[in-house]
Amino acid sequence: MKNKHLESGNLYQKIGLAKHLLALDLMSRNAGDRILPISEYQDKFGVSRGTIQNAFACLKECNAVTLENHGHQGTYIKGIDYRKLQENCMRREILGIMPLPYSVTYEGFATAMYIQLAPINFNMAYARGAVGRIELVESGTYHFAVCSQYAAEQSIREGKQIEAAINFGPGSFLSRHVLLLSDSRYESIQDGMRVAYDSNSIDQSCITRNIIHGKKVTLVPIRTQQTVNALMDGIIDAGVWNYDDIQEHKHEQLNVVFLDESDYNNLFSTAVMVIRKEDEYLKTLLKKYISVPKVVDIIREVREKKREPYF
Repeated sequence: MKNKHLESGNLYQKIGLAKHLLALDLMSRNAGDRILPISEYQDKFGVSRGTIQNAFACLKECNAVTLENHGHQGTYIKGIDYRKLQENCMRREILGIMPLPYSVTYEGFATAMYIQLAPINFNMAYARGAVGRIELVESGTYHFAVCSQYAAEQSIREGKQIEAAINFGPGSFLSRHVLLLSDSRYESIQDGMRVAYDSNSIDQSCITRNIIHGKKVTLVPIRTQQTVNALMDGIIDAGVWNYDDIQEHKHEQLNVVFLDESDYNNLFSTAVMVIRKEDEYLKTLLKKYISVPKVVDIIREVREKKREPYF
């Protein structure tokens, strides 16, 4: 499919844009790979043969890529410098966004991202609430966001122009959610309770709606991360929270209740990486560098204190 960006503009602009797109294409390739024939790049980018050749010349001149011609077998990549390629493509820095690293699992995930994406220019931001993170990806402010599989699928059902590029499997986002109660006499939500509700958290708000169904309660607008403090301060009687944090910080004064399967499933505990819909270049690039088994191993090592987190 031709790239519409290159169908108009003067020759200089076309060479520049072709160089950007060519660098982006090469970011997903390795030394030793055979590159596409010039004619295929012509068709992909919608420019002339000479424009593609000039774009390759620019990348070779700045030592971003070294090519080797093997005659009728085609042209192969002899050497490749991903950082220099990145300097020449439209994405000069890959930007990701994930939840605030308040739990050891999130610390492990952030650590894994920096390790896996070390060969390229990359930075991670942190923000609460899947709603906001997904909107920042959809708007193009960030290239990817980390959220639960449930949050991603719910957002797609609501029409968000995103897709899940990588799925890290159950337990990769958090071990599970639990219900916290200030009163040890109860094992479930009771009529009259004040219950924490965070409209910016797709997961927490959905789980909360499930467990209060049929109950007469008061929903109290509380940021999910403030649930424990709000319980201790007597502002609320109950709230859904991350079990990883409970295990790590030993909130023994709180009544911890595990949720029924009817109210909870693995989609809430599964981390996915979402990108803008149909961004095939970015999807290929991320899959090139990010190994799901290695990410899971790094998260486990950080959880077990075998690796120091850094992010």
